[in-house]
Amino acid sequence: MNRKLERQVFVTAPETPEIAAIASGKGGVGKTFITANVAASFARDGKRVLVVDCDLGLANMDVLLAVNPKFTLQDVVFGDQTVRDVIISTKAGFDLIPASSGVKEMAQLFYEKIQLIKSMLRPIFAEYDQVLFDTGAGISEVVLQFNLFAAKNIIVLNKEPTSLTDAYAVIKLMHQRFGRHAFGIIVNPAKDEKEAGRTFDHMNAVCREFLGLSLNYLGYVVHDDAVPRSILNREILVHASPKSRVAINCSSIARAISGWVL
Repeated sequence: MNRKLERQVFVTAPETPEIAAIASGKGGVGKTFITANVAASFARDGKRVLVVDCDLGLANMDVLLAVNPKFTLQDVVFGDQTVRDVIISTKAGFDLIPASSGVKEMAQLFYEKIQLIKSMLRPIFAEYDQVLFDTGAGISEVVLQFNLFAAKNIIVLNKEPTSLTDAYAVIKLMHQRFGRHAFGIIVNPAKDEKEAGRTFDHMNAVCREFLGLSLNYLGYVVHDDAVPRSILNREILVHASPKSRVAINCSSIARAISGWVL
């Protein structure tokens, strides 16, 4: 076992509502883009922000931010690094704990290893105003454990039937198996506010009928060609085009997350 990991396993700190996990049922709905731009919006408002890349097997937040981490969470779990060794300060204004990509062992961590990582992360969180988890898609054990680690569970979805079906599956599992009852919804992308509202209303109606849950609408990101361009250029859109519709949407989502009282 990693000696540093072993020494820190019993360190604990209280969770706060400032920890939010951004997840989805289906991949390709823009979780990483939204996480990065919402984090940048928080930072622009003067908050101390930490993003944790929790997609342990297919991490890509570092790619979007154009950073080359010397260490990742893989070095914490299987090497001799501490979490502090891994933290990167980004030009987007927030700190990042990067993960590895293409490492099978990280994607399939046992429960005990995940708990060790969480034990090391807890003391770090007290130094920040806002913590965001960029989780993987689906319902693997790794994804579920990081979602359960957060106080606020946020699901990104769009109007596609596969996205809605998979998002419902995540919500259903977390509610029925783990007792979670508060979920925030971000629609991405949507043609306009009306389409986003219809998409949310549909999901909310299904969850109310079959799960007895009322979802929380946190906002949407409008369909805009500026999004793929910013990803291609590895730019944070709220900085590159702060007056764009997408940047305004992301800032609105950040405010909604802050104002969401559990």
